[in-house]
Amino acid sequence: MKRRDFIQNATLITGSMMLANNAFALDSSPQPTEAQSNWMKLKYGMFIHFGPNTVDGVGWGDGKFEVHEFNPEVHPEQWADVAYRAGMNYAVLTARHLDGFCLWHTKYTDYSVKNAPQNKDIVRLFVNEFRKKGLKVGLYYSLWDRYQPFYNDDKVYALYMRNQITELLTQYGDIVELWFDGAWDKDHPTKDWWYDSSWETNPNSGLSYGERYEWKMLYDTIKSIQPNCLVINNTSSDRPGGVKYMPVDVRTSEHFDFVFKGKSCKAITDPIYIDRLGVKHYLPLEYCTSLNPDWFQTKAEFFNHPSVEQMVGWYKRARKDNANFLLNVGPNIQGVLPDVHIDYLMRMAKILGINRI
Repeated sequence: MKRRDFIQNATLITGSMMLANNAFALDSSPQPTEAQSNWMKLKYGMFIHFGPNTVDGVGWGDGKFEVHEFNPEVHPEQWADVAYRAGMNYAVLTARHLDGFCLWHTKYTDYSVKNAPQNKDIVRLFVNEFRKKGLKVGLYYSLWDRYQPFYNDDKVYALYMRNQITELLTQYGDIVELWFDGAWDKDHPTKDWWYDSSWETNPNSGLSYGERYEWKMLYDTIKSIQPNCLVINNTSSDRPGGVKYMPVDVRTSEHFDFVFKGKSCKAITDPIYIDRLGVKHYLPLEYCTSLNPDWFQTKAEFFNHPSVEQMVGWYKRARKDNANFLLNVGPNIQGVLPDVHIDYLMRMAKILGINRI
């Protein structure tokens, strides 16, 4: 073989090896699971905060709301119709908020709609109406419960949560995501939502990683029942796109532009997350924000509403970051989405070309 031919052959072989090695390196990066890929295709959904807080007109309940006072009208067929016409593909309902009140007929507590005057299983009504429109359904569940007297008996309470989550995953069909919130109450030394990174390097800070909630066992329970249900644990507004602790399947960014203590909190949009053991995970992002000033409809008589242009910008920003967008629209005490929100949603959808008429 001539020297020139030998060099050319060696170069080709070396180049092929480099390409193969590069392909292997690319292939070794975490990739979305089939469930994550299917979820990402949904793109746009409706967050629905409804419950005792709607009746009281407050943002956070304290667990002292009387069951017999929960008697609002409920029209999930209207919620589903609006979501469908606005171009949304899924919705997430507050099955249980921080106050501990359950919107389904749970057998594990009396603090539930089953003892309310109307005795309506709102979770069942919700999933049925949205599925009629061909939309996927998810549920919000607060880890913090301000009602249960055994909340600080960690073993008892962790079992209570697993039992309730089992109800939701076995009695209401396929759930596309479970959106958890409120973990800070047992995890953070301050028992408040904001995070201080110095806790991580201080062994005496009291920071925990979901152990008191038996989070890993809760996650495994979910996956044993519905493997394709994606698990989200809200990191709170000051850590958009971050991860509270593993395991989770999706990261959250609560609001798009959030200022905390004079600092703008920028969302982490890179889907590759490296955990504390150095293991890489693919975790897609979900932005969420609200049209009404609080997540629930409150008694406020006036408020600033985001413009249609701003709402369009939110959607486009989420798409640019390859993130889903979960937009909250709290029903009012008449059990319907207010006309003012519907007007904005429809104009937004028309501009984006996603409206369904």
